Amino acid sequence: MITIKDVAKAANVAPSTVSRVISGNNRISDTTRGKVLSVMKELGYQPNHAARTLVTKKSKTIGIIQKSGRNETRQNPFIIDVLSGIYKSCKAHGYATISTTNEQYENIELEVSHMISYHAVDGFILLYSKENDVIEQILTQQSMPYVVVGKPLLDKQIIHIDNNNVEASEQLTRYLVSLGHTKFLFLAERGNYEVVKDRIEGFTNVLKQHTQKGLIEYFDMNYQSIKSYFHHLLTHNELPSVIITSDTMLNHIVLSVLYELQIRVPTDLQTATFNDSYLTEFAAPPQTAVNIHPDLLGESAGDAIIQLISGEHIVDFNKVIPTDIIKRVSTQYLKKEQ
Repeated sequence: MITIKDVAKAANVAPSTVSRVISGNNRISDTTRGKVLSVMKELGYQPNHAARTLVTKKSKTIGIIQKSGRNETRQNPFIIDVLSGIYKSCKAHGYATISTTNEQYENIELEVSHMISYHAVDGFILLYSKENDVIEQILTQQSMPYVVVGKPLLDKQIIHIDNNNVEASEQLTRYLVSLGHTKFLFLAERGNYEVVKDRIEGFTNVLKQHTQKGLIEYFDMNYQSIKSYFHHLLTHNELPSVIITSDTMLNHIVLSVLYELQIRVPTDLQTATFNDSYLTEFAAPPQTAVNIHPDLLGESAGDAIIQLISGEHIVDFNKVIPTDIIKRVSTQYLKKEQ
């Protein structure tokens, strides 16, 4: 079995130098690091990360906490793009990642507690912001470094990476008002998440300014319940002129329901959503969407947690990623007779 001493001898360096290369010590020169890594590859040496973690108390791994491991969460383009940004940042800094996988909130709590107990991670990235979140309380109690992708809720120095979702929703709603819409429906995901609250706040702010009223409805990601709701609107001639969905996946379900009920977009009503992705770009029809740049949210979160773990001085605890509206054929100027 190849050991650190074997690598050190072949590379003509001290065993401690090999250990520093493995741990990612930045005091090792690029030349020495390259030589050691080349010898490790040539000899087929595999570092014992578990043993190193016991000695250094560092796993070189970042834990990612998702709100659920359900398919609709894991396959959400927002999550996919955020994770891609996190992976890119962590890999560049020599860190691996591990994500929660449980579907139920209580099981996610247990999963996070186990990661902490077994020193499996050096810090966490929380992919949501939620009031009175038990998991965030666990991280605080255990003095674990963590970063939140979401809105700050408490007056404590926790790094938050977010968009200005109130402003983004105001921009989208103003655009829809400018198209001549007066019958608004905002469909929101249930769950008491801050991002949904902010998008609803922006929506209602603009409608108040224009002395208009909009209907707000909350749904789980359930096709049948959404279909029943729209069937009721259709049969009672109460369809809105435009639907805003709080999330791409909700928008995708709505489009499928509208197709089944033979409600045409944008002829019979129009649609818009948050987070641009391949689902919105290649939907039928392509969807107007607020681009929230989830890959940048993820990269910023990855950079921030590693800065925190490394003990670097943090200047900006609340980083805001800008948004913009991508206008597509799902929204257009209403004809006067409408």
